[in-house]
Amino acid sequence: QMSKSTGNFLTLSQAVDKFSADGMRLALADAGDTVEDANFVEAMADAGILRLYTWVEWVKEMIANRGSLRSGPANTFNDRVFASEMNAGIMKTEQNYEK
Repeated sequence: QMSKSTGNFLTLSQAVDKFSADGMRLALADAGDTVEDANFVEAMADAGILRLYTWVEWVKEMIANRGSLRSGPANTFNDRVFASEMNAGIMKTEQNYEK
């Protein structure tokens, strides 16, 4: 919860200026998913921004080094297990959407 008495009240524009739109999305998504009131915590918004930054840096590193990544056919046992798990997840998702 945000309230002026606890000192964590921010308007939407203040929150976006302070944490960015994506940082706020992460913080609000993490604020609670039960029927109780959401609990916005600035530390979670800060941590979300850090996770976003870390992820973007990892993606940049992977793109820069994509020539050194494995290529060729995916025939190992691990490749087959991964493909099987992905297909099972796709089927489960389709079943849930149909329900």
